[in-house]
Amino acid sequence: MSSYIPVIGLEIHAELLTNSKVFCTCNAEFGGSQNSRCCPTCTGMPGTLPVINQTAVEYAIKAGFALGCNINKHSVFDRKNYFYPDLPKAYQISQLNLPLCIDGIVPIEVNGKTKNIRINRIHLEEDAGKLVHDDFNGVSLADYNRCGVPLIEIVTEPDISSADEAKALVEKISLLLQYAGVCDCKMEQGSLRADVNVSIMKPTDTELGTRTECKNLNSIKSIGRAIEYEIKRQSRVLDMGKKVIQETRRFDDNKGETKSMRSKEDAHDYRYFPEPDILQVNFTDEMLDEIKTKLPELPHKRLNRYINEYKLNPADAKIIVNQKKISDLFDDTLKIYNNPKSVANLIVVELLRRINLGEASIDNLPSAEYIAKLVELSDTEKVSKNDAKQLLRFMLDTGKNPEDLAKEHGMLIVNDTAKAEEIITKILNDNSKTVEQFVNGEKKVFGFLMGQCTKALKGVCTTKAIKEILDRKLSEAETSAKDSTEKKSDVVEESALNESVEDRFTNYSNPNRYMPKPDENNIPLVDGKTLTKVFNLEEALKSVGKEIEFKACVHKVRQMSDFSFVVLRTSRYLIQSIYNPKTCKDSLDGIKEGCFVNVKGTVTVNEKASYDIEIELSSISMISKPHYEYPLRVSDKKLGCALDINLDNRSVSLRNAQQRAIFKLQEGIVGGFREFMVDNGFTEIHTPKIVAQGAEGGANIFHLEYFDKPAFLNQSPQFYKQTAVAFFDRVFEIAPVYRAEKHATSRHINEYIGLDFEMGYIDSMYDVMAMETAMLRYVMEYLNEHYKNEIDILDADIPVVGNIPSVTLLEVKQILGDKASGNKLDLEPDEEVAICEWAKKTYNSDFVFVTHFPSSKPPFYAMNSREDSRLAYKFDLLFRGLEITSGGQRIHDYNEQVEKMKAQGLNPDDFKYYLEAHKYGLPPHGGLGIGLERLLMKILRLSNVREASMFPRDINRLLP
Repeated sequence: MSSYIPVIGLEIHAELLTNSKVFCTCNAEFGGSQNSRCCPTCTGMPGTLPVINQTAVEYAIKAGFALGCNINKHSVFDRKNYFYPDLPKAYQISQLNLPLCIDGIVPIEVNGKTKNIRINRIHLEEDAGKLVHDDFNGVSLADYNRCGVPLIEIVTEPDISSADEAKALVEKISLLLQYAGVCDCKMEQGSLRADVNVSIMKPTDTELGTRTECKNLNSIKSIGRAIEYEIKRQSRVLDMGKKVIQETRRFDDNKGETKSMRSKEDAHDYRYFPEPDILQVNFTDEMLDEIKTKLPELPHKRLNRYINEYKLNPADAKIIVNQKKISDLFDDTLKIYNNPKSVANLIVVELLRRINLGEASIDNLPSAEYIAKLVELSDTEKVSKNDAKQLLRFMLDTGKNPEDLAKEHGMLIVNDTAKAEEIITKILNDNSKTVEQFVNGEKKVFGFLMGQCTKALKGVCTTKAIKEILDRKLSEAETSAKDSTEKKSDVVEESALNESVEDRFTNYSNPNRYMPKPDENNIPLVDGKTLTKVFNLEEALKSVGKEIEFKACVHKVRQMSDFSFVVLRTSRYLIQSIYNPKTCKDSLDGIKEGCFVNVKGTVTVNEKASYDIEIELSSISMISKPHYEYPLRVSDKKLGCALDINLDNRSVSLRNAQQRAIFKLQEGIVGGFREFMVDNGFTEIHTPKIVAQGAEGGANIFHLEYFDKPAFLNQSPQFYKQTAVAFFDRVFEIAPVYRAEKHATSRHINEYIGLDFEMGYIDSMYDVMAMETAMLRYVMEYLNEHYKNEIDILDADIPVVGNIPSVTLLEVKQILGDKASGNKLDLEPDEEVAICEWAKKTYNSDFVFVTHFPSSKPPFYAMNSREDSRLAYKFDLLFRGLEITSGGQRIHDYNEQVEKMKAQGLNPDDFKYYLEAHKYGLPPHGGLGIGLERLLMKILRLSNVREASMFPRDINRLLP
């Protein structure tokens, strides 16, 4: 593979931001109802004549200047003849021999190296319309709104040597066109798209290889992946001694590969000739100079200004410049509040982070006035730095003025130092033991004291003032302690003076620890009979008046006058214990939150304690201690922090009893599901997660490099479940599934646990629905029986599963009436909520089945309805306003499955191994997949599905 040199050229199509089309006065804005923005001219009706849009020509010239091109003073339009349903004239007005712009240069940077890419030409042309495929009715319709929208085509020389360079070039050209103000470059809307020409050659070759063209790539990622695949494909072709065919190919984003469309056309195939209805375009030097003066500041000039004039860090300056709307916001903010570094810090560190998390949109940014005010409040210490971050989130949520929000939330600081002195003194008196630790050299407790003071003095003083007062008071305490120590120096030994408080605890040791006994050959034999034990609540409840011993983590220590409460966190419970120095042989000094300990004590009855018992400690010894204080208040009933802070500190946040209970309840769902499945004759299977084909299709699939072959992370175990029905009759799996959905919503994560089952010998999909109903009823009863502790901690609302109503998609639309969306193929989130409210009100059911979706929407393995082939035997189960299940009856007949694949444009040869199960016979079968996290989320009424995932993976999170 590495013996070939890639040679790549791009043809980038960019729609111009004119108000009207290039040859008529129709609205050129994106969108609008179908065929509402077209006229006889742009639809090519007989007798109409085109009139050139002067602004479109000016914008094309601006693009040429931005890309370093020379401008032709004499330019001509031509007709490009070809037939396609979205081109009503059967020709396109374009430019061939005399384009507007030629010979440009665009520098790119890849891996720290700069390279110049030559631009061959930029020509102006009209865009075509688009076809709209109505899968429900099986027809394709033409929408001519886009016909005649002005389009420039930017053609590069074959100077590009890799996918990374191609992506960098498209990103750079996109940025330049946005700064020039000629294109919005929204690839998802089609206003910027690229055709990729790829060939390969050996280092010793003197001529370029045969090229292929991959058409209409509308994302940076797709451009890179298409190039990488095509390089490998052509390399394999040449390695086999074959020739690369010059052809046009399309990129299948689902499979990560290109497919042949047609042989590649050359210019003569389009039968170009001069456009007779448009005169040549001529420019004078004065006209070109006038257009050039209208060109806004380009990104490289803005970057230099940020670095040299504003003294911004080059990395921050690049981040700001690389998104024009962000850069414009930055500049507009500085016109109101001129502190470049502070404004840049807020935008780069906080605002862009919120955008990446999906909490804000680049198309809906806060006003420069509000950003300026927020930065000013922070710089002048009228709000703390941390509160400024929170205020930004409030601004994004409400759109309110930051100063008003600061007042509303009590964040404005008044700097009342007298009050601060009084409160800090009280805090130090209340935490005298912690002050003693500080005085004795344990300086890390300063953070705890500072935290207590900051919390108590919110809105009273700046952090700087609080720190100064606290530093002074602790220094006074140290001086006082030193004086006291010197007075007693004649009676107290030096070693005692230097004794650390933490050295007073007892270290744990177990003289009876298990050691395997050796045999006659002195080889230790592990018997598996002597096992370590964990705390057992039932045994403890039976041991009132007796001494027990167990290991736990110190969850909280609360010191009273003569004794201390020590709350111990076991694997499942919080157990209250009493430490009395008169009855416990070990010291409690140095034992604090987060320490892992071994305890012995007598079980006593206390109706005020959890589980009506507490432990009177006779011994507590240190097994392990933390080196740092917790960053979160783990011992609180609720963490009380933002979700992203919770997830960033997962190793700590899961020590909170409520957070931990979420995942014990998740364990209960899985345990109940597995027990039900086994009891009902299902066999548990384990299927591969690295696969050659996506079961669900579409773009929401993760691509992998698998030993130089394309592979994917499995979207579901569907193919394997169906295959296994042939020999196990009924199967289930509990395993992760992966969806590459670019959503940053409260409903979506990219890796989740699927509860899947498939069952044979069914008569209809209702057999599957009945099995799920019975399973959910069993699981909820299982939770009530085995997880009462967690249900109480979480105050969980476990649903009662009775008879679940079932309605068709069409019936849902009719029930909702005016609340229904125009989407004929599926339910929108608001509709899911509304139909669940209907089910609750009408049937007192938290669940509702929705059935009979259009056959064009479900995957190819879904069986079409025998009553109406436009519908499929598919169902979703909604629970408290959210879809948690997708299932249905599958196609089991080989010929029927092959025909449906073909009907959906799929090649059955690509699914050879899947079809083998059908070829050799399958019983009628169906099944479903449940999202575990979504089910748990709705049981607990959580607001975000990430809360129901221990270590969630979403579009922005790969750690921890």
